[in-house]
Amino acid sequence: MKRFIATSLIGALIITGTYFLPYGTWASLRGLPLHPLIVHSVVVLLPLIAVVMTALTFNRRWLGRFHYIILISLALITLGVIAAASSGQSLAAAVGLPEEHAEWGNSLVFVAAALYGSFSIYLFFAIYRPSKRLGDLLGGVVGVVAVASLVLTFLVGHSGAESVWKAKYESSKVPIALSQDVFTLEEVTKHSSADDCWSIVDGSVYDLTSFIRRHPGGSERVLRMCGKDGSDYFLEEHSGQKEPNSWLETLLIGRVKK
Repeated sequence: MKRFIATSLIGALIITGTYFLPYGTWASLRGLPLHPLIVHSVVVLLPLIAVVMTALTFNRRWLGRFHYIILISLALITLGVIAAASSGQSLAAAVGLPEEHAEWGNSLVFVAAALYGSFSIYLFFAIYRPSKRLGDLLGGVVGVVAVASLVLTFLVGHSGAESVWKAKYESSKVPIALSQDVFTLEEVTKHSSADDCWSIVDGSVYDLTSFIRRHPGGSERVLRMCGKDGSDYFLEEHSGQKEPNSWLETLLIGRVKK
């Protein structure tokens, strides 16, 4: 029991000490922001450990066997949550503050700490000083806090992705031309480079220039279509596929003169 108490207290002290580390401690590594790396780890590992913890509250035998591993893992993940919030503040100074994402992230720090604390107390009364009433009560508390951590983790991840990608993703789906013109085949052949790439697909003319670097299969597959009728190339790869056709339609600039 002494070892368990010492482990729990040391974990709590390290978590507290990490929370009060100076601003900028987790800002960057080798010139790159640490926040994306840390927050992606947290978004994966915290829900995983929360699910495992909740499952073990229903099986005391397995709980007794693995509780040290879970406790230490939870302490490390809580440190990660704190580091994610701190590194996010540092990144905000460079790229701006996504307020909703920051608020959820700060809330997750306290929920992760509460999960560690409640689980430590639960272990004491479930394993070292067994009490069915307190064990069941504290097990319920752990379950509630674990669910809260799952919900907050989702909100943190979703709000972060929304702040970074939503505007860019939506703008990429706006058609590059509001009206379409009529072009001759000779006009299309003049646009045959990586800096100016037009192509014909099924009688329509598309300006593929902006999509060359975005193409998931690599730029070469787009470059081979530049300045020519690329119908065979496109249909060979994407015939009947909804998403590639929807991206192609955003690049429509006109049709070929018959």
